Amino acid sequence: MSAAPNLSSHEEKRLSTDINLVYDFTEKPNRTQLKAKTDRAVVAKLKADLILPNNKILSVDIDFDSTSGYHNNTMLVMDDFGVEMLVTAFAVKYGQQFADNIKQAWVEKKHHDDPRKPTYLLVQKPSIHDGIPQVFVACGDKEHDNGNNITPQSIV
Repeated sequence: MSAAPNLSSHEEKRLSTDINLVYDFTEKPNRTQLKAKTDRAVVAKLKADLILPNNKILSVDIDFDSTSGYHNNTMLVMDDFGVEMLVTAFAVKYGQQFADNIKQAWVEKKHHDDPRKPTYLLVQKPSIHDGIPQVFVACGDKEHDNGNNITPQSIV
């Protein structure tokens, strides 16, 4: 009896010492309302395991095909350097007041009794030509909406 051939549909790719991607090539139907570009894939969902200050893991699914208000995402910013780059870009392109709103939202808790500062920011492209991108603060709140479909408010 011979062993079955390895038909793994997974592939790992290390982009740098701290970025490792695991691709799952299992074919799945597109059940989203999102459409790929003719020459580029579109991100429909990300899964993040967040290490909390108490050293526990919180898993978060970021679904871009929902009524959450997170359509047309352009950037996911996850650290001080990324916020510095975003703030600089906003100051140059849209004005210092918008840059200051982003910086303040990053360095402070959204509500005084929240357990932590934001973990990441989501940036959406403007909905109108020459509009201002929306920036959403995520994952630091004491309470989440538990699926109540509360549309988040942009900080700019």
